[in-house]
Amino acid sequence: MPPRKPRNTPAAQSSPWLLTLFALPFAAVGVGMLLLSVLPTLYDWTRMQSWQPVDATLLSASLDVHSGKSRTYSVSARYRFEVAGRVVECQSMAISDGADNVGNFHQRLGARLERAQARGETVRAWVDPANPADAVIDRSLRWGLLAFKLVFVLVFGGFGGGLLVFAWHRPVAAT
Repeated sequence: MPPRKPRNTPAAQSSPWLLTLFALPFAAVGVGMLLLSVLPTLYDWTRMQSWQPVDATLLSASLDVHSGKSRTYSVSARYRFEVAGRVVECQSMAISDGADNVGNFHQRLGARLERAQARGETVRAWVDPANPADAVIDRSLRWGLLAFKLVFVLVFGGFGGGLLVFAWHRPVAAT
């Protein structure tokens, strides 16, 4: 019996679509992480470089420990400062205020703020001159956290993007 020739079946014709459906969630995670987390972080860090320093009085400060599948940390604080004769009260700590366990950023910031509050010392805050209610105590870029997010962009986005390119640009076998 001679070998069978592959047929141009509907399943063979729709295979790019099946691979596309498989690849899209991976690509979406990578693109979503890039657009919703990495780029906004870089944008905020860039614009905060022109903010003005002010001395702020801490009203409260604490390192918060969150237990779940893993232990994560965040810092919560309230602080007050005066700018252009107006007293402003804020709570934003850093570019990214969310809880995480990447490095020891939260532990160091929390300890510094708790120590300053206990001693009655002021802390430096960075204030947007155009909107003084927009302020942070730490405007540094957390390279470890950014690298962690970029892993998702590159691994998931790269895998999903690679599959999409493969699905739509692969050579079709002659029948």
